[in-house]
Amino acid sequence: MTVEPPVSGGEPVLVVTEELSIPLSELQLVFSGSTGPGGQNVNRVATRVTVRFDVAGSPSLSEEHKQQIRSRLSTRMDKHGVLRIVSQKHRSQDANRQAAVERLQELLREALALPGREEEQ
Repeated sequence: MTVEPPVSGGEPVLVVTEELSIPLSELQLVFSGSTGPGGQNVNRVATRVTVRFDVAGSPSLSEEHKQQIRSRLSTRMDKHGVLRIVSQKHRSQDANRQAAVERLQELLREALALPGREEEQ
């Protein structure tokens, strides 16, 4: 996950491409109980993480970007244009948060890649 630290009083951003960064404040994180591994904590600690990103309402995305994301990730979006990523495979909330944000970053990069050209990792 590429997160840039705040620059002169700004806020941290998620780097999607060289040209596009999304402020972390545009991401909504929801924590809940997980059905995955967790031992004694499985029923007491909210380790499952859902990251929601309002594509339709994002001021960071151009209309062209929004259209590309909507057409390529429509199965992961609700009718209001909110993209949802869930992670519950790790035992800690922090690891699931990082995994969900990394997956969001990866999906956005893939959706915004030019047709016929895969981004090198």
